[in-house]
Amino acid sequence: MLLTLCWIVSMSSCKKILEQQPQNSTYDEVFWQTARDCEFAIAGNYSLLRASFTATSSYEENAFRYNMYGDAQTSSTSYLTINYNGDGLEGIQGGDFTFQYNLQTLGDWTVFYKTIAYSNIILKKIPLIADDKLAKDVVNVVTFKNKIMGQALFIRALSYFQLVKVWGDVPIVTEAYDDVLNAPQLPRSPKAEVMKQIENDCHAAINMLNWGNEAIQEKGVIANRGSVYALLAHLYLWRATMSNVNNDTPIMSDVNSADTTLNTLIARGGYSLADTAKYGDQFITPSTESIFEVAMSENYQEGAYYHIGLGFLTGTYVQGYSSTPRFWVPDQYIDNHYGVEKTGYGEGWVYWPTDWKVYTMRVTGTRYYVTIDGVETEVTDYVDGSMPPGFAYVGDDLVQVGGNGPDLGEVRYRNNFAKSGTQGTNLIKYRNIIYRNPGNRTNGYLSNNIPVFRLSDMRLLQAEVALYKNDLSTAAQIINFFRDRNNSSSARVSATDSKFNLTREYMLERGKELYMEGHVYFDLLRTRMYAEFISWMSTTRFKGEGFYWPIYPLLFNDNKFLTQTLYWRGKV
Repeated sequence: MLLTLCWIVSMSSCKKILEQQPQNSTYDEVFWQTARDCEFAIAGNYSLLRASFTATSSYEENAFRYNMYGDAQTSSTSYLTINYNGDGLEGIQGGDFTFQYNLQTLGDWTVFYKTIAYSNIILKKIPLIADDKLAKDVVNVVTFKNKIMGQALFIRALSYFQLVKVWGDVPIVTEAYDDVLNAPQLPRSPKAEVMKQIENDCHAAINMLNWGNEAIQEKGVIANRGSVYALLAHLYLWRATMSNVNNDTPIMSDVNSADTTLNTLIARGGYSLADTAKYGDQFITPSTESIFEVAMSENYQEGAYYHIGLGFLTGTYVQGYSSTPRFWVPDQYIDNHYGVEKTGYGEGWVYWPTDWKVYTMRVTGTRYYVTIDGVETEVTDYVDGSMPPGFAYVGDDLVQVGGNGPDLGEVRYRNNFAKSGTQGTNLIKYRNIIYRNPGNRTNGYLSNNIPVFRLSDMRLLQAEVALYKNDLSTAAQIINFFRDRNNSSSARVSATDSKFNLTREYMLERGKELYMEGHVYFDLLRTRMYAEFISWMSTTRFKGEGFYWPIYPLLFNDNKFLTQTLYWRGKV
């Protein structure tokens, strides 16, 4: 269980963009004295990490930073459709990151640097605590200190990884300054240096952390050695293809490092894939495949009133919600990832009355009867020739028979998606609503953690490594494994398929497995599959690094060395 953070971090009154100390932090003379102080400090670090992943102001509503950066930047017809609500979020789906609220919130990296600043404080202060002050409360002082510092290193590395993926070149701050007003102003460091800093932090953290967790409450939400290995694997693959976007050939030394890292993690981490019979449970509480997730359990009053998942839900799932969701899953995503062609009669699909349903048919003489949702109705073909093929009457209703329907038997489809309300398909992956006023079912909070790294992600990354190594057989085996495991009707792939087609099928599989988990946009960039799914991302814009975000202009007021992201110069 995470300790509750008792002090409040001001998010609006910093005098420097790289503020080195959280506001209202405790003073040295009364803090950094006991083991409980150390645990309290790292809990605060996790709290700041959660704040950097989530919404930071009321008008952001369901705009989780983590998902806005990692999922929503895909085209509105490919993965996610954002309903207009006056805040400009829908603009980023067309590649425009310049709307005022988007710049003010998503273009502001201050929240990440507050998290980093507190990691720096922990890393500075923990070694200075006298061992005898801790010895009365812990069995092994060195192990205890290492565990706290290893987590701080991981949090700092994860924060920098988010920064380098979103902005590229960013300032590197690794010192804690006692006098925040005299902390130096720093320019943006090249992304290669930022990624090297992440790698160094990860290697240091690995030496301080153990595999597994000491207590069941820590599982998945407290960083351990497995969490660090997962971050390293992603870092190596990002560096392999995104260091130079004008070259589509991966850096094989990084690919090999990712391969070794993944193999070690899978062999030694102690993780196993979640039982598909309980697929949905892993997004409520950590499962056997949880490597790291940001805790947002309402059991500890950490549930979310604003959460990306709530944006997809309607009154069917949340008391008081309307039938029009803020976000919905576009039909093209369902067709691309779960579409199964069903034609003819006997058994198949019928669109009735508002969604595709499975039907079965029996014939008695010249009369045809279909059963839909357990109800049998006579069906007759529309025979006067004025309607296109594939239409029929079910009772008095003209319906479409056959066509591309969703793969209803697919584990991920039936657990993650449903029809409800007036638009599109709902994502129900995050739907664990807990009402703080249960009697009248009001004040509902979503109690779903934010998945960051899990074993399915790592297993799929092994297919990406195989593709970069031209080991098409291994890549095909991994893709097919996930299709077999999830009872998918999608065609199985083969090593005889082209590398391009296998890469596309790999991306489809990641798009099914990791939908709305903060990965897909970065996956599409890394694998060069962006052209298949992001309509606004031209090759010219990609090579000009137009996938990065601009920096909020007000941040320039306090740092004379700061420069705007290259693609956005003159546009912001």
